[in-house]
Amino acid sequence: MKKLLTIVLAITSAIATGATVPAETYFVSPEGSDTNTGMSETQPFQMVQHAIDQMNSGDTLVVLDGVYTGTLKLKSGIFIRAKNPRKVIFSGAQRLQGKFEKHSGDIYKIDIGMEPKQVFYQNKPMTWARWPNMQWSENWNRSKKWASGSAGMGTLNHKAFADLKDLDLTDGYCFIRYAKGNSCYSRAIKRFDGTTMLWDDTNFYNRLFTGEDGKRGRMAIAEGAKGVRGTFFLAGALDLLDDEGEWFAKDGTLYVHAPNSHAPNTNGTAGRQPNPADLLVKTNDYSIYQGDALSKVAMEGIDFFATSVKLANPANDQIVFRNSHFSYIGAEPLFVDTPNGKRASKPIHVAGSRVGFDNCLFAGAQNTALNLVGSMLYVRNCVFTENNRHGNFQSVPLFISASGTYLVSHNTFFNNCSDAIRIGFQDNYVKSRNPDVSYNNICNAGIYNSDVSGAYFPKMTQHYTEFHHNWVHSVKGNGVRLDQAGEEFTVHHNVFWSSKRGMSIEGYGKFNVYNNTSFRNKEACDLIRNVVPKAKGSNPEMVSNDTSFPPIDDWNVLNNLVQKFADSVGPSEKGPFDQSKAKGTLHPERSKSKSIPVTDRGDIQGNMTKIKPAIFTNANLSGLNFIPANRSVEGGVSSTPELVAEGVTHLGTYRGAYGYRDKAWSAGSDWMPYGIDVPTTMARSEQFAKKYGPISVIPEIHIENLPTGLLSRTTYEPPPADDSQRPKPKKKRSKKGKPNKP
Repeated sequence: MKKLLTIVLAITSAIATGATVPAETYFVSPEGSDTNTGMSETQPFQMVQHAIDQMNSGDTLVVLDGVYTGTLKLKSGIFIRAKNPRKVIFSGAQRLQGKFEKHSGDIYKIDIGMEPKQVFYQNKPMTWARWPNMQWSENWNRSKKWASGSAGMGTLNHKAFADLKDLDLTDGYCFIRYAKGNSCYSRAIKRFDGTTMLWDDTNFYNRLFTGEDGKRGRMAIAEGAKGVRGTFFLAGALDLLDDEGEWFAKDGTLYVHAPNSHAPNTNGTAGRQPNPADLLVKTNDYSIYQGDALSKVAMEGIDFFATSVKLANPANDQIVFRNSHFSYIGAEPLFVDTPNGKRASKPIHVAGSRVGFDNCLFAGAQNTALNLVGSMLYVRNCVFTENNRHGNFQSVPLFISASGTYLVSHNTFFNNCSDAIRIGFQDNYVKSRNPDVSYNNICNAGIYNSDVSGAYFPKMTQHYTEFHHNWVHSVKGNGVRLDQAGEEFTVHHNVFWSSKRGMSIEGYGKFNVYNNTSFRNKEACDLIRNVVPKAKGSNPEMVSNDTSFPPIDDWNVLNNLVQKFADSVGPSEKGPFDQSKAKGTLHPERSKSKSIPVTDRGDIQGNMTKIKPAIFTNANLSGLNFIPANRSVEGGVSSTPELVAEGVTHLGTYRGAYGYRDKAWSAGSDWMPYGIDVPTTMARSEQFAKKYGPISVIPEIHIENLPTGLLSRTTYEPPPADDSQRPKPKKKRSKKGKPNKP
């Protein structure tokens, strides 16, 4: 890690200075003029793009306070910084102009000439009209978020439908979690008769489109089940607009049920008419979008609101963002199916080499927040919260697709759905030094997913990624998961608690699992050896085809302090296991059970299981401290040259992540947004997870007193949509006019 961190610091320093003394410093302000010199605060340019067009490599642009709209194209070698961080905002949303008129009751409407994807009232997000009613801040309140009914093949039933029988659900969608319940897909409502709802299930049972969710549901029904699990909500119809804080748009008209609308007017009557100046609507997907390659570009202190960034050229080099807050990223309201959902995600997406994010916030992404692709990538001292709010398995707060090494260190992840971190490797991966995921605090992950991990490494070789010194707790699934066909992975000095399971390491081998602590989790940590080839890919040299499934004895599993530890057969190998069992060819220990206890044998040594709370300083959640107060953790396996050569380079002679009365190390970012306290101890982190688990933290924006400026006079125009695989809605929505100018 030290070598990689040294390189990261060198990159950051080089970009910050443009590798040389900046040739010129320019200034831009909403109150400036493009006829000014742009060389001082008293003579700033007005438009950011105009300023960039004047810049050369090595130049710096200082952005003065304001909310800037439009879409930028950058230049190589430039440094853009906010004079006052949190007061410079690149926005994809604009204020409304015009006048609301009453539609009916407390609902008002205004012609805006477009159908927005997000609407904000007094700088807070509104909710797309839905049933059951729920405010944005109530997203983690399960009873408000979802209704549960019986789902069939394109059908849905719920006892409360009788109360909705008079509603016109034309244009509406059913957001449904089906069968396994990993993903929330939005499918058009075809018909509703007050008892049964028919939704568009085109391609829904095809694994390509909905993975295991739809496929498993179809299989269950085919086997005679009357219905399968169907957790859902309804959205996107005008008749669902019946609660304060909701909005709906159609044919260029925006309908709102404004918050506080029941407050009396000056004449004493209810139904306050909203002020258009109080509303912001998203009009632009990207504030920065560029296909050309860039090098040596840094941005510092710039915030991004209701918009995204896309720099996807793999030839990009040395791109760094520091001290930026990305709030309400993406926000396509629909996730129809896996292929179209991924295309619509619109995360912060940067590709290339030597790409980094320092001290940044990623909050309120509808789906994925940050997607990095390439080599020498780093994410350091950042905070990820309130992302992937509907719980799509395909979306994650942080996704890395690596062609070379990377560093993910000292970050805090809380209140996110699906996996907090997901790492994949490209086929052209070039080995330099070990990838590193370390000192992260991960909690409240996978809140609405059934199959989830704090950190997920989906398949095949991990090139000896080191996952170490992390706190992972309050996760609905696994703390860390290496999926089937895995190879070359190192997990050491982590603490797992209050989750379904601490570690689940599956694959063919070359694993180092040492000095981890796992306690107060519901299920045993498991080691799963794969013995047959996998459809997703296998290294033939690693496939043993030993379907007797002998106990594992050749993985370096050392000095772990684990309450329950199991050596198991994975679900992907049920067939070979059952065949061997029928033939009587299973290993004698395995013939007793698919899951057997991990005990010291071969390269598995020094582990402690069936541990008691008294071994720790404090094992009670209220005062949690997993530093051992008992000397029994001492005397573990010692390091050897052979172990070092195999990648076991930090082996402690104690069991667990901390030694007897050890000096505590902590995990996570050294800052938190919105005045939230930084949880610096295990006890505080546990209390933090409990406090924020049921609460949606509303990402804060403060733009009411900032002048309005321009990034450019143009905005991102999406390419023509490929609708060849998209289920066709019953009625095509029309658009007219242009968005109001600020």
